[in-house]
Amino acid sequence: MKPNAYIIGVGPGASEFLCDRARDRIARSRVILGWDLDLLPAQHLLVGKEVYLQDVRNYQQLAKEVADKFRHTDTAIAILRIGDPCISSGLKGLLELFAGYEIEIVPGISSVQMAASLARINIDEAVVVTFHESGDIDERKRFMRDALSRGRHLLMLSGEELRPDAAARYLVERGIDEYLQVLVCEKLTLPDQSVVWTTLGSLRQMQPHWLSVIAVVQPSSGMRESQGEHHANPIIAS
Repeated sequence: MKPNAYIIGVGPGASEFLCDRARDRIARSRVILGWDLDLLPAQHLLVGKEVYLQDVRNYQQLAKEVADKFRHTDTAIAILRIGDPCISSGLKGLLELFAGYEIEIVPGISSVQMAASLARINIDEAVVVTFHESGDIDERKRFMRDALSRGRHLLMLSGEELRPDAAARYLVERGIDEYLQVLVCEKLTLPDQSVVWTTLGSLRQMQPHWLSVIAVVQPSSGMRESQGEHHANPIIAS
């Protein structure tokens, strides 16, 4: 009998967004693997569990060690991922590491979905680009520019490779309208969340947290019309 590996989306941060199926799969698991931010929404469910905490120094090696340690047992493992495990979570690598397990992916609410709902845009009318993971950063930057040039909204997960202000400078320098409305979201659903409306041009001088979600909204959307064409000063809502 294969051991179970549940790759679980725990939502954007607040425990109220943790779905029932995620709670059930965590309850079934003896072993928990994740980063500190991944564990936060499910902290109250982890009492008595064997927890393996990932960080920037050990995250790949620790995941491999856990996968190897329990591969030939009947232990159930819950691999927690903030948001949705199918969005910027290293899913491909996890599937490779836990080959031989009975794998179930439990979807979660992503910060991308939260940002889209706050910006009032359809995700199928946008492109999602992440800078959380390594890869060809220049190709992703060009993809953002091309998508906006073609009238798509942009949902960007910023990271150390490309911060929000640097992304705005890149886009404006390459001909994207500096008056496009931008929603900058930090720590969504948490008590200290910040949701700021500004413009692409103004974002160049701002310094949001490097780990933010940015929605660049095309003028055809209802939110763009309600905010105004040239709204340079940010509106802050917490």
